[in-house]
Amino acid sequence: MPRPLDDVKLVFLDMDGVLYKGERPIGRPGPVIERLREKIGKVLFTTNNATLDRDAYVKKLRRMGVYADRSEIITSAYAVALYLKRMKRATVFPVGERGLINELRAAKVRMTRTPEQANCLVVGLDRKLTYAKIALAARALFAGARFVATNADRTYPTEKGLMPGAGAVIGAISGCTGREPDIIIGKPSTYMLELGLRIAGVRKKETVVIGDRLDTDIVAARKLGVRSILVLSGVTRRADLAKSSMKPDFVFNNLAEVVN
Repeated sequence: MPRPLDDVKLVFLDMDGVLYKGERPIGRPGPVIERLREKIGKVLFTTNNATLDRDAYVKKLRRMGVYADRSEIITSAYAVALYLKRMKRATVFPVGERGLINELRAAKVRMTRTPEQANCLVVGLDRKLTYAKIALAARALFAGARFVATNADRTYPTEKGLMPGAGAVIGAISGCTGREPDIIIGKPSTYMLELGLRIAGVRKKETVVIGDRLDTDIVAARKLGVRSILVLSGVTRRADLAKSSMKPDFVFNNLAEVVN
């Protein structure tokens, strides 16, 4: 039976629940990442969390002893910015935090503060969501805007436990408009992974996804047709795995076990 990293040249490595929970690292991620790079070469750090831009993630990883270049990080905020940049004449009303706004600006995506002028409503996790923001988002959709979501994670892991994710923000907007997102860019969509494959120039059979969520990381890997490794250091527990019909190729307690 092949080992998890046999013939692998590219790892898509989820961050929340794999490298850290909030600001608390899981184990000693720095040496683990260095060993991983020695084994397989290319690591692309991926996350559905759109609250930080890529530069902020570089700094966050560095605080935990992980040295990564901006070009090695793919976030749902960065991916949604590229998606919108390719749309002709997109005008965006964003609901989200600084990471989403910064990536939209970096991609030169036109934004508006008037919801009726937007042809796209873009929604990510917003931990300062208010009734007023929900009302503005609803106005954009009532005016006919396309509904684009960075991701739909119901929760995300922190040092204080699970917290509401972008799915909670989407739910508030969907609840008053009757509209579900027209497109979701983050995992389990394969959009981010396909982008990474193009960046790395690696074939699917040489690729593995490592993550802590069955409903995003493992589903995305299955859809793309690449190897998957689930780690139990984040959201998913063994009891969840036993109940689920979605089975990863390999299961480990944490990333250190995968590498070692």
